[in-house]
Amino acid sequence: MTTLRAFTCDDLFRFNNIILPTGQSISSLQRVSNQVAVNMYKQLGYSVYRTVIEYYSASNGELDEDAYDMRKALSRDTEKKSIIPLPHPVRPEDIE
Repeated sequence: MTTLRAFTCDDLFRFNNIILPTGQSISSLQRVSNQVAVNMYKQLGYSVYRTVIEYYSASNGELDEDAYDMRKALSRDTEKKSIIPLPHPVRPEDIE
């Protein structure tokens, strides 16, 4: 008999360790104004790695919005070097 359970963030990290063997971290881009999402990711162990200037296009004549590139180190990054915050913001064309 198979038992079903909820998919967790740890499952996602295990999955990424298999699919992305060269990766050191997992990341998520969030609108700077979306504090609910930013706080949720912080509770999951992510930190703000860098700010991406004008990443999200605005509508209705408003200004474009910046994004936080939030990252969490995978277990293979034992020194957490992949999540050391950048001291300056970057532009969308500068992200890999």
